[in-house]
Amino acid sequence: MPTTEPRGLNSPSATALSPPDKSTATSTGGLMLSIAGSQFGISIVNGAVPGVLLALQVEHLAGDDKAGVLSLLTLAGAVGSLIAQPLAGYLSDRTRTRSGSRTPYVLGGSLLAVPALWAMGWTQSLVVLAVLFVTTEFVLSAAQGPLAAVLPDRVPVQRRGRSSAALGMGMMLGTVAGTVLASVTSGDLHIAYLVVGCIPPVLAASRLLLAPDPDNRSAVRTQREATATRWWRTFLVSPRTQPDFWWVLGSRGLTYTGFFMINGYSLYLLQEYIGLGADAIGMVPVSAGIAALCICLSTVPAGIVSDRVGRRKVFVCAASATMAAGLLVPVIWPTLTGYLAMTVIISLAFGCFESVDSALLTQVLPRSDAYAQDIGVLNVAAVAPQILAPALAGAAVVSTDSYALIFPVGALLALLGGLSVLRVRGVR
Repeated sequence: MPTTEPRGLNSPSATALSPPDKSTATSTGGLMLSIAGSQFGISIVNGAVPGVLLALQVEHLAGDDKAGVLSLLTLAGAVGSLIAQPLAGYLSDRTRTRSGSRTPYVLGGSLLAVPALWAMGWTQSLVVLAVLFVTTEFVLSAAQGPLAAVLPDRVPVQRRGRSSAALGMGMMLGTVAGTVLASVTSGDLHIAYLVVGCIPPVLAASRLLLAPDPDNRSAVRTQREATATRWWRTFLVSPRTQPDFWWVLGSRGLTYTGFFMINGYSLYLLQEYIGLGADAIGMVPVSAGIAALCICLSTVPAGIVSDRVGRRKVFVCAASATMAAGLLVPVIWPTLTGYLAMTVIISLAFGCFESVDSALLTQVLPRSDAYAQDIGVLNVAAVAPQILAPALAGAAVVSTDSYALIFPVGALLALLGGLSVLRVRGVR
């Protein structure tokens, strides 16, 4: 691998960086299936734990202080995610194994999460619960950055929309499936965590079976990889020379936060804001099922159409604006019907956003020899909101003693995310 100076894919010399090497590029369904499956397994945990299982445990252990305590726990998990993603990317880019540089982290992180998740089902201490939750978020986040780096490693630019759709569907369907699974098994937390914990490593093994990464032990180390001093400086991307990278980072973070403010607090919103009380637990999987269907309807078509027309920004911007409009529906129509209408709108919009935005980010990576590290930084804007959004929602609830503010705040964030991507100049 040649030594490469930091540069953006929107630079005049970026054409040489865009297509992966022909020896590793692939368009087979096996690769997309392995990417989607691995992401699905990780996202099962993200859907099951913060929004349902952890929320139920906090409700039992903290009582009336549940919103504030859940906010603190999810904030601690976010810190773990913020550290893990770029750190694992940094290490992955420098790893040489028979299974390549990505699979050891995807499979290893999934395996390390198992004992922490199983232990969460048995603990009766908020402190222990917090430690286990942060551990789980750290190791699973460490798997996601290297997994996403498979796209620029092995998929040509002109096919990244549909490949990103596979990754996006894995993420969103996994989150929804995790919510459904947790709701169905919530009567016995021991069983719930046991089942949830087994899924990520089983699906991560598909990286070895369906589309294994090539042996890279003979790859030459670049000067950047060989430098041990001031390693922390390799994480820095200049906003002056690489503005597109930062606009995509901001757009992604804002839009994801707007979406997951609702997803992370779905149980409490149905209980308190919609007024379902104890019946809310039965409606959570219904809402999640509707979301899954809508995501399936929009994710793949959006990725394919984006590839064919060669445009990304218009899809991302339109999806964010539509999501913002959908989040305001329960404000005007605070009923179960209104909540489900919102679910349909924002899920269709988010499916489109996720597939196209994931392709967009691979086209603003500044360094061809640090894909996983730079994607790890960008993926902080995708993973952290899944943890930070409930914390932000909790702060809104605690400060106003009402759940009503969650919807307009989420809508504003999604809208700002769409406007931010308009500032990207190097991608159409």
